[in-house]
Amino acid sequence: MFESFQLFSKALGLQENMSKCSIYFGGVSSIESAKIIQYTGFTAGQLPFKYLGIPLSTKKLSLMQWSPLIEKIVAKISSWTTRKLSHAG
Repeated sequence: MFESFQLFSKALGLQENMSKCSIYFGGVSSIESAKIIQYTGFTAGQLPFKYLGIPLSTKKLSLMQWSPLIEKIVAKISSWTTRKLSHAG
């Protein structure tokens, strides 16, 4: 699978940013995960983590974990209403 990823990257002229890349394991032995990390050069990540500002986890997230994202969305919507909407409609 990693070789396919490398082929795809070369075909499109893209390169991964290793400082931003992590690999996540589930149901994989520590020996196998160590082999995969050594082969790919990625670091092992821990859950939960954020992707595009959204927390990702294998479990249901609590309201406290969602609060920063909800606050950002509310702030964006509030700024839109003051800039884009008039009282006349």
